[in-house]
Amino acid sequence: MRKHIAEMKLTMFASFSLSFALMGDAFLYSFLPVNASSIHVPIIWIGTILSINRFTRILLNPLILRIFSLMGFRIPVIIAATVSVFATAGYGAGFGIATLVLLRILWGISYSVLRVGAITYAMDYPKKGLALGMSQSIIESGPLLALLVGPLLFEVISPSSIFLVIALLSAPGVYFAFKLRERDQRPAKQFSFKLSFPSVFNRLAFLGAFAVEGMLVVLIGALLMDAYPYWSAVEITAAAAGFLIFRRICSLLISPFAGWSADRYGLANIYSGSILLICLGLLLATSGWVMPGLILVFTFYNVNASLAAGAASAGKDDVTRAVSINATFRDAGSAFGALAGGLLLTNNHLSLIFTALSFVLLILTWIYYQKALVLHA
Repeated sequence: MRKHIAEMKLTMFASFSLSFALMGDAFLYSFLPVNASSIHVPIIWIGTILSINRFTRILLNPLILRIFSLMGFRIPVIIAATVSVFATAGYGAGFGIATLVLLRILWGISYSVLRVGAITYAMDYPKKGLALGMSQSIIESGPLLALLVGPLLFEVISPSSIFLVIALLSAPGVYFAFKLRERDQRPAKQFSFKLSFPSVFNRLAFLGAFAVEGMLVVLIGALLMDAYPYWSAVEITAAAAGFLIFRRICSLLISPFAGWSADRYGLANIYSGSILLICLGLLLATSGWVMPGLILVFTFYNVNASLAAGAASAGKDDVTRAVSINATFRDAGSAFGALAGGLLLTNNHLSLIFTALSFVLLILTWIYYQKALVLHA
């Protein structure tokens, strides 16, 4: 029992390190589109600055495995947590576009290290579903705090100083990183950028992130405008922001329950069921039932996301490698989905597009579930 408690503590320490690191990034997404000029960022650079970290992660996730295999887990997590604090502080310093892009790249690398580290420590715990759910809940607490506190800071300090304050608030992440103990097992040292056709599960992860984290998040405003044409721009913006906050609150509250359910009823059952409900939500949201559809999607996508690492590593000897590969496909899906969503903002056939995406998701889910049944037979 004492050993299990100690292992859960490590999961919590790694998760808190990532949670605090995410504060600056979460606030930047809500701050930059409206206040770019206050930190001397031209409008044409907003999309690049917000997305460059995602593309960085796609390219460098394989390298993160090499870092863990050479250095272990504790030291890279400490370095990544420290870099994330300095990157956050630099966002509002006005050093110029080149420096800001560099800071976002460094933060993207730090996030990759912290994310894989947090998931791997969680996977060391015997009850993996519970550990992953608790980890996801802790991780979401930092961004939620930043989204709630950040706007209040406008009342007392200048926009350029807000990120310095958020950086100071995120500094405890470094403390939690130092509290970690080195894992007994490191990833295999084989390192290659070899390209191969993704597994069914990683295709499923890519398409799910493409549809929800990418396209749907970008298109929330457009869907609300179509469904409620009499609403003002301010009301549309407030409603869109409210759904993004709702998404994080769901992750904070639902993830532990999702993990417990996976341990009790089977991870493949809960994971597959969440995708079915996500697809139903996508169809509702793009067919005029925007409010209930978005609630359904964001509620169960958080269930899906919190269990992804466990499903990706099922039956795998090298857990860290499986988690890293899955994270790469999720990053790619969200990045390319966001680009696609931007191109489709004025498209009149969103319902047809999301229906096609849902149909493919259901087919992949059926294949994944059959494979999972064979694996656990």
